[in-house]
Amino acid sequence: MTTARAVAFAAASALALIAGSSPIVADDSALWSALADGGKVVMMRHTQSEEATPEVSMHRSAEGDCSQEQNLSEDGRDQARALGARFEEHGVAVDTVLSSEFCRARQTAELAFGGYEAWTPLNLVESLPAGESEWLMEDVRERMGDFDGDGVLVLVSHRSNINTITFEQTEPGDMVITEPDEFGGFNVLGLIQRP
Repeated sequence: MTTARAVAFAAASALALIAGSSPIVADDSALWSALADGGKVVMMRHTQSEEATPEVSMHRSAEGDCSQEQNLSEDGRDQARALGARFEEHGVAVDTVLSSEFCRARQTAELAFGGYEAWTPLNLVESLPAGESEWLMEDVRERMGDFDGDGVLVLVSHRSNINTITFEQTEPGDMVITEPDEFGGFNVLGLIQRP
């Protein structure tokens, strides 16, 4: 981590501790307008999944076989489609969609946006190899801080990852809206709850 990134991360961490765990409250219309302006990053929690045991919810099939994993519920599938429709409704151009390799995240990305690229650093943090999770979380932070596209970057992940990176608590389908800053970090603009 560069010195500037370390300072920015430390400052963000301190602010998050001061703010506590309650989400930043912002007007949805202002956040959608900010997204339509482009240059933002959306950390989205996958939508509602089926009930599953902890073993199943933590399991990721190496072959990508969703019959061996926790999947989206029918409500979750509807929520994902509704999220994609909201992006279109608000005129938000999506540059890139990156998703956790877990089926429930990939299903959310596919149903909401029609396509995605699977990216290991977005996998459920508790499932990442011991000793590598912090480095992989830093990869995500850097990707967010370095984004400079005309549209938005969407990252579909999991509650614990989003909390670790943005210090925001999310429900299924919630989106944390961030904006890269001039130091290679990012600022949290607010939370848009699922439809």
